[in-house]
Amino acid sequence: MGQGKKPAEIKSNITDNESAKMTTSKGTIQGYNGVAAVDKKHQVIVDAQAFGAGQEQHTLKPVLDSIRERYRRTPISDDILAAGVIITADTGFSSEENNDYIKEEGVNAYIPDNQFRSRDKAFKDQKVRKAPPKGGQGAAQGYPGQRIPVRHQAQKLYLPGRQGHVAKLRRKYIQGQKKLHFEGNLSDCRSCPIKQRCMRNPESADSREGHGRQVSITVTNGRTGTDWMKRRVDSRQGKVIYGHRMSVVEPVFGNIGTNKGLNRFSLRGRDKVQGQWQMFCLVHNIEKLMNYGAIH
Repeated sequence: MGQGKKPAEIKSNITDNESAKMTTSKGTIQGYNGVAAVDKKHQVIVDAQAFGAGQEQHTLKPVLDSIRERYRRTPISDDILAAGVIITADTGFSSEENNDYIKEEGVNAYIPDNQFRSRDKAFKDQKVRKAPPKGGQGAAQGYPGQRIPVRHQAQKLYLPGRQGHVAKLRRKYIQGQKKLHFEGNLSDCRSCPIKQRCMRNPESADSREGHGRQVSITVTNGRTGTDWMKRRVDSRQGKVIYGHRMSVVEPVFGNIGTNKGLNRFSLRGRDKVQGQWQMFCLVHNIEKLMNYGAIH
């Protein structure tokens, strides 16, 4: 047994207790997450680590610390991160803790949250990808909470349908963060003509013990690390810089997975898995040197 983020015991895998459950396109598997940092100019891997965790947020700081130390040992730079090198990472690395760390350390990073596309006017007409039904119930929400307008100093929220009926404010603090939690009236949601598109579990409104549409909104003062990162990512420069990420790192993973055949780790224990991951990354780098010669 182990200790999770929440104060409750979690089950550990008896054959490899350093691994974790991973949600993939082929279902949930037990394994490791291979993380790599890639140089934009030559697509050379500058750091590679394996982590036994399904989420990536906690891996950002160890990878950045490793990059800083490697460049110091080379020696290429005493502090490559303080030198203004640009760091980009996908939404899986976004968290309040990471954003605070990046802001405090002065790292020139661009890490978007999972709602950054919805704030971009260029994607306003993009077809929304529907998520699979949760727990086998209902359809994906056609009205995401972040797109529902909040008025009167965030004390009222007008749900779509029936000229925007008002959701009740239930509580203001959830898990230590200041949040406003709204819930639509059962009577309104029960007879609403668009509840099949609005609610994840529409049948809940049909029961007296059920719930109307629920929306939670985090309230900030605009000066948090996440607010700061949102402004960076949403800026014109941020959009251009982050737009290059896909063409930098994804071909590297494609080469290792497709051309080199590493579609799964074959060892157990983090040290062995990390050794396997780093060996494949080393082969990738050797191939770069072989094909393109000395890299300057």
